Amino acid sequence: MSAVSSRRPWVAPGLWRTLFGAQTSRTVGVAILAVVVLMCIFVPMLWPYGPNDFVALPLQPPEWAHPFGTDAVGRDVFVRTFAGGRIDLVAAVLTAGFSLVVGTVIGTASGVVRSRWVDALIMRIADAVIAFPALILLLTLVVMFGSDSRLFGAPAGLGPSLAALMCVQWAVYARLARGQALTLRNSDFVVASRLAGLSGPRIVFGHILPGVSRITLAYAIGDVVLVVVILASLPFLGAGVQPPTAEWGSIMYEGRAFLRNAWWIIVLPGSVLAITGLGLSFVADSFLSDRRDGR
Repeated sequence: MSAVSSRRPWVAPGLWRTLFGAQTSRTVGVAILAVVVLMCIFVPMLWPYGPNDFVALPLQPPEWAHPFGTDAVGRDVFVRTFAGGRIDLVAAVLTAGFSLVVGTVIGTASGVVRSRWVDALIMRIADAVIAFPALILLLTLVVMFGSDSRLFGAPAGLGPSLAALMCVQWAVYARLARGQALTLRNSDFVVASRLAGLSGPRIVFGHILPGVSRITLAYAIGDVVLVVVILASLPFLGAGVQPPTAEWGSIMYEGRAFLRNAWWIIVLPGSVLAITGLGLSFVADSFLSDRRDGR
């Protein structure tokens, strides 16, 4: 199943929204994200150890001095988890933001252009990207860039992964934007704008593009969850951020051999990842609920 085209419902946020309403769902999601983001900002700054410091004996269980225990070489898993969260969250926001902007612009242009062959060409390219197994395409692009190369000053392995994700993720936004642009192009207010003598670019940028961006923005919030999960899974496939840089996926990958005796190396960073995904899902679900209710 293509990663860029999968849009499964968020069961827990949907149930919460049904019971307590979209506004409460959004508030809970924002609160969860605020806590995680603040921890990612301040823990690496204020904690007495750095993410790559050898601070205790290896594989020490959680205790007051090391709330998430230590890893196989004696590094503090707590500070590594939240230092890695900085990388994952910033990378996910950059990737989703780039895909949102590029896909929305391309899809809107495809929806409003009068040339059928231009529209068909753009959509066939987007369809090819969506139809191709996203994981295979992603790994191919990572290998082409070099799994341990540095791009844009990012840690080793992160730049190629982001570039590959950006090459893949834009297509679904283009599809969504085109469909919305086709709907808005023939709406009453756009027809009235044409009759009022407004120019084509003014209609597109003033009326159609804002309407298109509302729906693509809602999906972009959900895509942040998807990108975080993909980045965390890449180390298990030989790609992604390279050691010793702390990142959620690389931390759990390094702890896979010690799951029976040192469960905390995988379970506690994985729990932070799951909580972050839950918060993002709450926010995205509330935005989609607003779209369905016409707000």
